[in-house]
Amino acid sequence: LTYTDTYGGGRWDNSEASVISACYKIMPLVPVYDIMGYWTGTNIPLSGVTGNPLASLTRAKYNYDRRLRAIGNIYGQATIFKGLDFKTMLGFDFGFGNTRGLSFMQPEAKVPVLKSGVSAGSDNSVQLNWSNLLTYNKVFADKHSVNVLLGTEAVTYSYRNVGAGRQTYFSEDPDYMYINAGETDVVNSGSGYDWRTFSIFGRLNYALSGKYMLQATVRRDGSSRFGKNNRYGIFPAFSAGWKISGEDFMAGTENWLNYLKLRAGWGKSGNDRIGNYNGFTSYGTSINASYYALDGSLNTPIAGYYRISIGNADAKWETTATTDIGLDATLFRGLSINFDYWKRTTSDMLYPVSLPDVWGAATRPSINIGDMKNVGFDLVVGYGGKAAAGNFTYNVSVNISHYKNELLKISDKEKEVILGDPVRGFRYTQSQPGTSFPEFYGFIVDGIFQTQAEADAHAPYGSYNEPGHWIYRDINGRDAEGNLTGEPDGVIDNDDKTYIGSPHPKFTGGLNIDLGYKGFGLSAFFYTSYGNKMINATKRFIDYYMFTGNRSKDRLYRSWGSPYLDDNANAIMPKAEWSDQGSVVPSTAYLEDASYLRLKNLQLSYTIPKSVVQKINFGTLQVYLQANNLFTLTKYSGLDPEIRTSTRNRGIDQGAWPTAKQFLVGLKMGF
Repeated sequence: LTYTDTYGGGRWDNSEASVISACYKIMPLVPVYDIMGYWTGTNIPLSGVTGNPLASLTRAKYNYDRRLRAIGNIYGQATIFKGLDFKTMLGFDFGFGNTRGLSFMQPEAKVPVLKSGVSAGSDNSVQLNWSNLLTYNKVFADKHSVNVLLGTEAVTYSYRNVGAGRQTYFSEDPDYMYINAGETDVVNSGSGYDWRTFSIFGRLNYALSGKYMLQATVRRDGSSRFGKNNRYGIFPAFSAGWKISGEDFMAGTENWLNYLKLRAGWGKSGNDRIGNYNGFTSYGTSINASYYALDGSLNTPIAGYYRISIGNADAKWETTATTDIGLDATLFRGLSINFDYWKRTTSDMLYPVSLPDVWGAATRPSINIGDMKNVGFDLVVGYGGKAAAGNFTYNVSVNISHYKNELLKISDKEKEVILGDPVRGFRYTQSQPGTSFPEFYGFIVDGIFQTQAEADAHAPYGSYNEPGHWIYRDINGRDAEGNLTGEPDGVIDNDDKTYIGSPHPKFTGGLNIDLGYKGFGLSAFFYTSYGNKMINATKRFIDYYMFTGNRSKDRLYRSWGSPYLDDNANAIMPKAEWSDQGSVVPSTAYLEDASYLRLKNLQLSYTIPKSVVQKINFGTLQVYLQANNLFTLTKYSGLDPEIRTSTRNRGIDQGAWPTAKQFLVGLKMGF
C-alpha cells in the first residue's frame, strides 16, 4: 500500500512550456519583482513573451496530485499427487488519484491572463490478474530432472476519470478556490478505457546430471487491442546450457577455473502497445468538432456524429526474435565473467500510418510497416574477496554494453522514410532502411563565409550566401530521371541534407564498488554513456532571432561581426541579424557530443555490532548517508546530457529539467 502527495508543477519536462525553457528565454534585465513587490514579466518592451519562471513555480505550489495505490495477491496451492502441484492466484492493482490545479491572474505577462481558475479531477484504475499453474517435477534415475509447467493468465484493466473547472474567482486565496466558488467558464469532462489479454503457455525444463540443460516454452497471447482478424499470436522460445566445468575432462582445473557454463537461446516475444482501440473505428459527438445548423442559424447548432479514430482490423502482433549466446565463468575463486552476444530482429513493427489530410482529423491507426534489427553484447567482469583476516571485504564489477540499431524495412514503398515530430516547424530526426531509428538529419556546416568572394564561389543556397553566414556542404544532386546522384550539383537545397549524427551511444558502462571494513561500508556506482550525440534545440531561442528575449553570451562575444571579437575567423556562430531563417535550419550547428560520466550513487554506512543491538532487542541496525547524482563530467553545453525524449525525437533537448542531486540519511532496522 503506497500513498504519494506531489505538490507543485509547471515543469512540462523537455518542452518549450517547461520552466527550464523559460529560464533560457527570459532576459536577465527583467527583475523578479517590481518596486511594489509584484511579479514582473515580459510586458517590458522587447523582452519577449516568456513568463517569469519563478512566478510560474510559486503560483503552482498549491497544485497537487495525490495517489493511493494498493498492490497484492491471494493464492491457493494444492498437491494433487507427489510431483504434481496446482496453484491459482488472483493479483490486483488498484489506483486512486485526485488532482487540483490553480491558475492565477498574470497581469505582468506580454499576453496578460486576467482570470483566475481551478481545474480538478479524480481517476481510478483497476487491474486484475488471474493465473493458473500446473507444475510437474520429477527426477528419473537420479540424473534426469524434468520440470513441466502449464498455465493460463487473464488480465483485465479498466480506467475512468472525471474532471471539472471554473474561472473568475473573487479571491485568489487557495482555501477559497474550490470549484463551486468559480463564476464563469464552467467545464466538465470524463473519459475511460479498458483492455484485456489472455494467454495460454507451457514450459519444459530438462537437466541431465546437472551438466546439460534444455528449456522450451510456447505462449499463445491474445489482446483486445487487435481486431478479430489477428487477435492472437504464438511465441515460442528455446534455450540450452552446458556446464563445461562439470565434465570429467575438466578435472585438475579446479585451482584456477571454478565454474564454466556455455548457453544459447532463441525466442520470440510480442508487442501490443498501439493504443487500446486500434482495431476499431470509433465515433463520437462534439458541438465544436462536428455540428449542424439545422435551422440555418449558427447560434443554435446541433451536435453531429463524426469519426474520432480510424480502425485497422488487420493489424497483428509486432514480434521480436532474439538470439543469445552467453558464457558464465568464475576463475581463481574471485573473478567472475558474464558475456552475452545477442541479436534482436523486430518484424511487423506497429507504427501510425500516414494518410492524406482529406481523410480528416480522425486519429490514424497503427499498421505493420517493416523490420528492425539490433545487434549487441553485454559484458560484466567482477572481482571480490576478503583481506586483513576477513575484516576487509571488497567487490568490484565493471559492465559494458554495446548495440547497433538498424532499420531494415518500412514498407513496400522504396523511398519511404519515418520523420521525427516537428519542433517549431523543423524536423531534426529521420529514419529509412539502412539507418538507425532515429538519426539526426540536416545540413553539414563547414564554417562561416568570411568574404563575399568566398560566398560567391560556393554553391548558392537561395540568396543566403554572404559574409557571416554558415557554409552548407554541397553533397547531392539529381540526374535527368530525378534520382539522387550522391555528387555535388552546385546548388544547396533540401537534397543536401543528410544524416549528421546518432543519439544512440557507441557503448554504455558502469562501475560498481563495494568496500567493507568491520562495521563500515562504502559503495559507489558510476555510469557512463559514450558516443551519443544530442540536438541542443534551446539554441534556437538564445543564439538566434526566434523570439525577442534573452541571448547567450556567445551571441554577443563570439558571433561573426561582434565588436568584441578580434578576428572573425574565430567566430563560432553566424552574424546576428533580424532575418536569420537561413541560419536556423537543422544542421550540425545544433549537434553536440552528449557523452558523460556520472556518479549515480555514493553511500557510506555503519552497521551497529550485534552485541549492542541485541541489548535493545533488535536483530540488525544500520545507519547510512547517501548521495545520488553527485557529479557529472560532460562536454555537453546544455543542463543535462541525460534527458527523457520520445522515440522519434530521441536526443532533442528543448529545455529539459536536469537530474537533481539527492542527499539522504537513512536507518535500517531488523527485528
